[in-house]
Amino acid sequence: MNEFTLTGTIQGPQDLSMDPDCGNVISDGRTGVDLCKRSTYGINYGLLFPGTKWAPEKLPTIQMQGLSTLDLGPYPGRTTDWIFTFGDSVTKVLRNHTVKLGILIVHSGQNDRIQFTTATPPSTNNQNGSFRFFDTGHPTSTGFAPGNALLGYFNDYSEFGDKPITPYIATAWDFFAQDSWKATRKLMVEAGVRYSVWPPWSSKWGTIASFDPRYYDPAKAAVIDRTGGFLISGDRFNGMVLPGCKPTKDALDRFPFLTQLERLYHCLPDGFAPTYKDRFQPRLGLAYSLNTKTAIRAGVGMFLSRNQISSSAAFGGQPPLMEQQTVINGIVDSPAGAQRRDFPLTVFMQDPVFKTPTAWTWNATVERELPATTRLSVSYVGRRGYYNSRLRNISQLPAGTLQANPGVNADYLRLFKGFGVVSLLENASQSKYNGLQISMERRRPSGLGFTASYTLSRVNDDASALTTILPNAFDAKSFWGPADFDRTHSFLINTLYGLPSLSGQSAPVRWVFGNWGLVGVTQIQSGTPFTVQFSADYAGIGPGGGAQFWNEVGDPKIKRTEFTTSAVWFNKAAFAQPAPGTFGIQPRNALRNPGSWEQNLSIHRRFPVTERQRLEFRWEAFNVFNHPNLGAANNNPTQGSFGLVTTKDGNRTMQIMLQYVF
Repeated sequence: MNEFTLTGTIQGPQDLSMDPDCGNVISDGRTGVDLCKRSTYGINYGLLFPGTKWAPEKLPTIQMQGLSTLDLGPYPGRTTDWIFTFGDSVTKVLRNHTVKLGILIVHSGQNDRIQFTTATPPSTNNQNGSFRFFDTGHPTSTGFAPGNALLGYFNDYSEFGDKPITPYIATAWDFFAQDSWKATRKLMVEAGVRYSVWPPWSSKWGTIASFDPRYYDPAKAAVIDRTGGFLISGDRFNGMVLPGCKPTKDALDRFPFLTQLERLYHCLPDGFAPTYKDRFQPRLGLAYSLNTKTAIRAGVGMFLSRNQISSSAAFGGQPPLMEQQTVINGIVDSPAGAQRRDFPLTVFMQDPVFKTPTAWTWNATVERELPATTRLSVSYVGRRGYYNSRLRNISQLPAGTLQANPGVNADYLRLFKGFGVVSLLENASQSKYNGLQISMERRRPSGLGFTASYTLSRVNDDASALTTILPNAFDAKSFWGPADFDRTHSFLINTLYGLPSLSGQSAPVRWVFGNWGLVGVTQIQSGTPFTVQFSADYAGIGPGGGAQFWNEVGDPKIKRTEFTTSAVWFNKAAFAQPAPGTFGIQPRNALRNPGSWEQNLSIHRRFPVTERQRLEFRWEAFNVFNHPNLGAANNNPTQGSFGLVTTKDGNRTMQIMLQYVF
């Protein structure tokens, strides 16, 4: 038997626009798009890159020392995703073997015109600019940041020009072979292997950029101002690389200046990483029928995960492909008239190794048929993950560096002069999962049916998301702990109870009592883990490492109180601020937020009118018992509510529906 498939999907263009309420950052009671417009507030200064804005009326980002930031973010932007697949498989039965061979080709990509979504000041992700006002630093400062803002005295203003289009593209090849062998009447063996060739994502035009320390020349290091941290002289692209041996024609059509930057080409792969051709994934499964009511299943296999296009790194929006300028100590009315300063670049680096995320999984299950059409299943499931994605700032300073150099700008002390934060996107983290899974199921066309499942599990890792940043870039071991999404206990039960149609009863009895149904869903689960940390640089390593741990100096367990306006959740006296120049010592994610449980209920009834028409009534209640679930505990050690739970939710919500079906 031969099965052939061919599919194609184009999604987009998808426009991501600004929140009509400006991201809820302006809260003066007004709503609507006008709230986001420059003209609403009389902002009419000249832009550094006029004629390049997607939304010319969009407000700039404004940061004032001591106040919340008005952050308008990276949007609007646009992406178009497309994917075409070709698949073919051949199945052949050979006595007690069923052999299957197949191929899957996926040709896909994305036209990205959002580019980077994050930025480290003074850089900005707002195309319409970003102002920063501080108490001091401006030659005519009032000594008070809001006062400087009222007079228009900004410390720095950053803006970037047109957002380039990056046409990401890649073709993935997968081949597989599988043998289903009925070894005996009771034993079934499934054996197979999958072979994958997945090239890294690249730009069709060769228009992506990365940092690579192999091509950073210390002899050509930029000269940085000791206190201001800005570039005095030197090659600011020293260490930046572009793919291939020279610019492509498509690249030159869009970026003619690349003819002057051929020093950035080093014949690197199109995606800055090799295409691995040894990715074989063996799999084995067994199913054994112990008797007519008991079955045993087991399996083990290796599985790969294809790398995603990174929306946080955005290699198509890196220098020199997207120009950004910063000016300092100017007047808001004319940022272009202020002194221009080139600050060290904040860049991403594609891991030149960039291994494929890999997992070994294994499981064993015993399934037993019980009386009353009920089935019980008990399973052990394990998983070991390797080469998961994370971010790491490779330009991090050694602990204590800033304390040993008071008054010196962190960028003056960096290893790679001319660069600030260098975020390495690498596949190097690990994970481990072990779980006991128990389920019981009873299916019936009428009467009581249910599905209940319970999981006792533990997930450990040293990076829980693609954008996880190691607090200490050179010590991943200290970040090993329960995953951010780990829940020790999870219980879910779905119940269904249907009254019979009472077809043998009189019409009034059928109308009142027949065709009623009840559905209930109950979920109970443990809370997620968390760490006591704060976004201050206690260790003196410079920006780029995220929040830093506090020291655990005592037992965080404490007698919890009942919730009134708040509830004590853990012992805040068990934590202390790290000594200057040191990293805090605390097990990651050793504390747990409150768990939750909720029960939803639905009662429905069908009223037949004619053979083809009926009236349907449905009453649904979410959190039917109005059980309050506590919110997350405050893990910010600088706030007065530290150690407390101050919120709860879980109000009952009901809805009634009546519809006529014909």
